[in-house]
Amino acid sequence: MEEKKKGKNWKRILIIFLVLILFVFVGILFYSHFLAVKKLHVKEYRIVNENLKVIHGYKIAHFSDIHFGKTTNSNDLKRMVIKINLMKPDLLIFTGDLIDKDTTLTEKAKEEIETILKALDKKIVKYCIKGEDDLKFTSYDFIMENAGFISLDDTYKTLYITKEDYLLLVGLKSTKNAESIGERLEEANHFISSLEEKPMYSIFVMHEPDFIEKIDTDFYDLVLAGHSHGGQVEIPFVGGIVYPKYAKKYHQDYMRIGKANFYITSGIGTTTYGFRLFNPPSFNLYRLVSY
Repeated sequence: MEEKKKGKNWKRILIIFLVLILFVFVGILFYSHFLAVKKLHVKEYRIVNENLKVIHGYKIAHFSDIHFGKTTNSNDLKRMVIKINLMKPDLLIFTGDLIDKDTTLTEKAKEEIETILKALDKKIVKYCIKGEDDLKFTSYDFIMENAGFISLDDTYKTLYITKEDYLLLVGLKSTKNAESIGERLEEANHFISSLEEKPMYSIFVMHEPDFIEKIDTDFYDLVLAGHSHGGQVEIPFVGGIVYPKYAKKYHQDYMRIGKANFYITSGIGTTTYGFRLFNPPSFNLYRLVSY
């Protein structure tokens, strides 16, 4: 009789334990899908370069991978715009994936995205490139242009600070063909080879970070990328779990590659699986200083 009681007690304890495990698992799933994806952070970095006396204190905001329609909605986009405006950056750079590839983009959604992005301070100079999901949507260019962004897709722009001092920005839109990168950047490389003096500061903007190996990082001062999502779900002391293709090798927040400072933002939204854990949505803010 006593043995039967002990057997029943063990079964009861095991059932309670399994139920608790199930509740914890469901709780983590709920938190990571509904709550963790809404906690927007700003990662701030100080970049020192003695050539920046003219623009000491210059601020660059860098955001990426919104994937609108997955776990990011209009309210999330509004919160991001408000936070960027509060940071008062001089320059704003978007490194791709505005709308998630699985989203059915309605006219209403287009208008909402455009209206929200238009609320970004008009004093901010804004540049963008396409991510792989943006290539699916013909309305992407229309939305970004109307929101005041200048495309850097496979091209370059000069941003003059004074009559003589300027920033050089070069952009590479998303590509799955690494061999085509040289051809895509032919225009920018031709301009660079014609320069008698290096610009005050040069910035390279890309979507997929693994293609950094195809870039002359000895020329650029700053390289910015997205796409990695920081692994979306991170395990403490281990890091991100799953990184997308072309973000397998390079996915840390910061690396020094050649002479360039290389930063990868973890992004705003989610892709493939709609979860974030120990890796909240974020955008980067860089403060350029001369000392």
